[in-house]
Amino acid sequence: MGNQIELLVNLQIIDLQLRERTDAIELLRHDLADLDGALAVQKQALDVCRAERADLEAKRRDIEGTLADEEAKMKDRRMRLNRIRNEKEASAVRREIEVAKEGTGLMEEGLMMIFEQLDVVKAREAELTTAYEALEAKRNAEKTRTDTEIEELSAGLEASRSQRESLAADLEAPLRRQYETILLRKKGQAVVEIRGGTCEGCHMRVAPQLANEIYRNTRVIQCPSCHRILYVRPPEAAAPA
Repeated sequence: MGNQIELLVNLQIIDLQLRERTDAIELLRHDLADLDGALAVQKQALDVCRAERADLEAKRRDIEGTLADEEAKMKDRRMRLNRIRNEKEASAVRREIEVAKEGTGLMEEGLMMIFEQLDVVKAREAELTTAYEALEAKRNAEKTRTDTEIEELSAGLEASRSQRESLAADLEAPLRRQYETILLRKKGQAVVEIRGGTCEGCHMRVAPQLANEIYRNTRVIQCPSCHRILYVRPPEAAAPA
């Protein structure tokens, strides 16, 4: 039975290593996913700003085009005015010119407002672009580091899984089932050490008679409180006081 208990202890060590590596991989992926999310938010803000700038520039082009057309029409009106000899017709053209000037003035005021808005939007776009590029560079660097660490951890996982299968195959079938059941219920901790008569899993005192039996290592004994399998290290392996 001593060999079976030793197998259980080694199997527990491997399972803890597997869990530690798996948790480390998940944490790395979670942190990278957080960066991806932050990058997506930054990109969305930048896209909105760029769309706003594009809309303002489209309006600017429309007004500038209309002003150019109006300038050509204004030249035509003045040329017509110079050719007209009828005062009534001349008065109508002059009125047309005045109305056109008012419209042109309003368009020029609108164009100036658009230029001011463009200055603000372009400044914000520059800031957002700088922030996005910095975050993207950070994300890319983190991905490179994360990929390397995950690759190393995954290689360790494969080695540990292979070692686990080898150890588990040497366990008696009922004992293996018992171990797996406790492992599932106790979230990865099925075998714990007893130190000074205390279970290291739940920190409850174990009855002296039961503790003595654990020290003799003649059968598998579970903690009466947490039901984990208990073992004791041999004196040469015990931690120094």
